[in-house]
Amino acid sequence: MEKFLENSIISFVQILRSLGLNIGTAETLDALGAIKIIDLTDKKQFKSALKATLIKDAVNYPLFDSAFEKFFTESPRRENQVEEKKEFAKGREEAKKELEFQDQHLDLDQEYIDMYGQLPTKSKEQIKDFLKKTSQGKNVTPKFKPIVENVIKGALEYHRTHSDLPQLIPFELTGVEEIDAVLHQIAYDQEARDLYFQNMASIEEKDYPEATILIRKLTRRLATKISRRYKKSTKVKRIDVRRSLRAGIKYGGTLLELKYQQKKLQKPEIILLCDVSGSMIKYSQFTLQFMSGLSEVLPRMQAFVFADTLEKVDLTNFSFETLTRSTGWGEGTNLNLSLRKMRKDYPGLFRNSTVLIILSDTKSLEAHLAAEELKKIRQKIKEIIWLNPLPGREWSKYHTVELFKRYSTMWECSSLAHLAAALRQQLG
Repeated sequence: MEKFLENSIISFVQILRSLGLNIGTAETLDALGAIKIIDLTDKKQFKSALKATLIKDAVNYPLFDSAFEKFFTESPRRENQVEEKKEFAKGREEAKKELEFQDQHLDLDQEYIDMYGQLPTKSKEQIKDFLKKTSQGKNVTPKFKPIVENVIKGALEYHRTHSDLPQLIPFELTGVEEIDAVLHQIAYDQEARDLYFQNMASIEEKDYPEATILIRKLTRRLATKISRRYKKSTKVKRIDVRRSLRAGIKYGGTLLELKYQQKKLQKPEIILLCDVSGSMIKYSQFTLQFMSGLSEVLPRMQAFVFADTLEKVDLTNFSFETLTRSTGWGEGTNLNLSLRKMRKDYPGLFRNSTVLIILSDTKSLEAHLAAEELKKIRQKIKEIIWLNPLPGREWSKYHTVELFKRYSTMWECSSLAHLAAALRQQLG
């Protein structure tokens, strides 16, 4: 029984990790130790013990509660979860068949296919009717397929923004049928759904005040960690022989006054470069708001936005409305021109201690030229961090992702949870 319970806890930890929670070996061992000193017949005690040892951030409590209730449940319910997951997979395959242009599957991300599957019947029929009509005609050839795909994506984005489609909690499949079935149940649990895990592009304007409060909480926590990391330490490191010998001269060479070496920690100089083209505007709004909250502990931070040109942003007075006054707001993307202008107009920014953070989906004109500019900048600075809102599972479809990954550390960054995790790992 004990061994079975230990295996269950390890599987439960795997579920939480797949949902994006940062749980390591130490937390898992703490949980296994905690269950030895509680009454296992008391479900409330058991849940409290796991929550106290596995979850370090209160913002993750709703997600933990949902995962706990769906994983630690009766066998018949677990079997139903597996069956529901199979039915969902079957519906997904049917949706793929319906989304065809001239008998060819549309090249749509899994997220778009799932969005289509959630549409009401009337909306589905409208899309199918559009595909049927556009597939016909004497001069209609397969070369129109990318245009049709963009129209369908636009229609689905409209439905996501203007209807009550459920916002799914992102997760990574494990390949284990029972665990993936539980993850599927959690993903559709709207009570566990909150702004922390929601795709930033789908956060509505009415939720901005709540998002601002959440961002403040996250930035305060990260700012505290950054300050602690770069605070001057009084801990003795190692003896500085040269300085000790010099200090001992006045004592006739006796080393009565030892001097110690201490590593000097410097806060990095941050350059933030955010894409404000049409598809990226919301991601940039939230990222700039987040970084604005860190500007006090990272005072040497410069922020820029770009589309087809480069523009400097004042982080000290940033608000969600700021970007609407940008001259490049909503335009096409040309990272090459922006990087070249930055190198020319702001050469003093690029030093050994500089960290360049780029927020973009990598879709840019003159991508190869932009990669060359990135290579030149990389040779002058400490590091390039790339925050990419595209789902990580889809990166292999875009040649620009591999192109820019050569010179940067790339993180998936579609939600505030992703953003907080990436910055905590890289800066905290």
